[in-house]
Amino acid sequence: MEALGIMLEKELGEIRQGLAGLYQSVNRISNEEKDLSQELQKLREEVKAMDGFLRGVESIMSRTESRLTDLQKAYSDEEDIAGEIKNDLLVMKRGLQFLRSDLKELLERQGKAEKVLEGERAEREGAEERKPPDITT
Repeated sequence: MEALGIMLEKELGEIRQGLAGLYQSVNRISNEEKDLSQELQKLREEVKAMDGFLRGVESIMSRTESRLTDLQKAYSDEEDIAGEIKNDLLVMKRGLQFLRSDLKELLERQGKAEKVLEGERAEREGAEERKPPDITT
């Protein structure tokens, strides 16, 4: 009877250890899920910023295209257009410089977002590979 009690206490101790390990794993997974949720929120905000940025770039391109069309129409009827063409070309040059600068910023943001996604993907794959502790005896 005493041996049975000792064996039972030993088994209960092992079960407690297994449950403690399982509890720690659940806490760790919960914390990882919270971290992942925060990272995804940051990524959503970055995507919103990129969307606004892209809309601005599209607007600049649309205005430039419109100006070129207007120039073609306006200068087909005029004889002395050299001065006006120079001024308009300077305006378009500035617009394109801003566009190029904006595109460079967009590429940098895209690179950062891709790094975050790769990190999240690797972290998720690592979490899937980890197994909870074995509590069977």
